[in-house]
Amino acid sequence: MKRRKPPYLAEMNITSLADVSFTLMVIFLMAGVSTAFSRNQGVDLELPRTSSVQPQTKEGIEVSIQAGGQIFVGKKATTVSGFAKALGEQLSRGNYDRAYLRADKSVDYGVIMSVLGDIREQGITNIGLVALPK
Repeated sequence: MKRRKPPYLAEMNITSLADVSFTLMVIFLMAGVSTAFSRNQGVDLELPRTSSVQPQTKEGIEVSIQAGGQIFVGKKATTVSGFAKALGEQLSRGNYDRAYLRADKSVDYGVIMSVLGDIREQGITNIGLVALPK
């Protein structure tokens, strides 16, 4: 008596499934890393480093000062003389109770104090100074 072979095999080939899963994992990993790096990058600054950095998660208006003296309210560029007006316009668009000051480490102390004074004059007393960990 002759044995019959089954007409087809009933086993699953998962090689292509593993390839697709691995490819998707790499895509999502790259997207997550690029999102994390670009999250707080708006103005190119060389921030000072300190040993006691505490991350803040609350929303606030972001003020950046570049080494050349150009000031950014959010992503809108302004000068020292026009900073108070630009800050007032930005504050009127949203409900902010805090500000985060990001300044290049080579910015003059007098400019930083002037900007801090203008922020306080607008009614914001909760001001965070942004730095990087050592």
